[in-house]
Amino acid sequence: MKYAYIEITEKCNLSCPFCPSAELNGHRGEMSLSRFETILESLQGKVQEIFLHVLGEPLLHPQFAGILKAVDASDFKLNLTTNGVLIAKHADSLLASSSLRQINFSTHAYAYLPRKKALSVLNDSFDFAERLNAERPEVYLNFRLWNDHADSTSDAWNATVFQLLAERFQTDLSQTVFSVRHKSFPITGRLYLHRDSRFTWPNGSGEEKEKGTCHGIIDQCGVLFDGTVVPCCLDYKGNIPLGNLPDETWDSIFTSEKAERIRKGFEHHKLVDPFCKCCPFARRFQS
Repeated sequence: MKYAYIEITEKCNLSCPFCPSAELNGHRGEMSLSRFETILESLQGKVQEIFLHVLGEPLLHPQFAGILKAVDASDFKLNLTTNGVLIAKHADSLLASSSLRQINFSTHAYAYLPRKKALSVLNDSFDFAERLNAERPEVYLNFRLWNDHADSTSDAWNATVFQLLAERFQTDLSQTVFSVRHKSFPITGRLYLHRDSRFTWPNGSGEEKEKGTCHGIIDQCGVLFDGTVVPCCLDYKGNIPLGNLPDETWDSIFTSEKAERIRKGFEHHKLVDPFCKCCPFARRFQS
């Protein structure tokens, strides 16, 4: 398996309309550093790269420095997705991280912030990108936006980001230039602008489809803050619990009858779990 999405915290410092985080009422969980370290040991030799989210903002974890140190001491490559609000605070430690392979800024989230705050966070992300390009040119960085027509607020923000990126990084970045690209536009070095269509998170309801496939359980899995293992990075409520790390072993979880049934279904282009049948994201993989 290539990716494991380890949710180190459910907490977030933003409330974006496209994210189900706002649905989590009351206490939001957080993974202890000791559990995280034990889970990393369980994943050794099983996955190649890790993310530090399912829901939640990774940089909010009170022991993020310890989390990063644990990943650096492992064999894993780290892909960090962040809203960037705390990037200035953690810039030095991230730039010094030996495991950091890629960082993704959820730049589309800033569209729903007050204008002054949005521009401030965007500027912090630009500052970090310039340092990364100079100090760690081998690391990838993506500024992520939704495609146009997601909503009017998002569209207006896209235009702002295009303009400011072009000015800051002295690149010919316009809507016209970008339109000939599929999803990514190289800014400089390994810095990219990445755009994709907005999607709806699955919640177990909606129209059911019998046919379809997914990268879940084949190329990726998720580990929620309490150790619950799920097939993919979108099952934030644990609708398809496969087991628990570190209470159970990786092999016992992924060779279970339940896991095998889901995997074989995907391999034969068949959705067997009710949650998967309703998943709008799975529609992207239909042929």
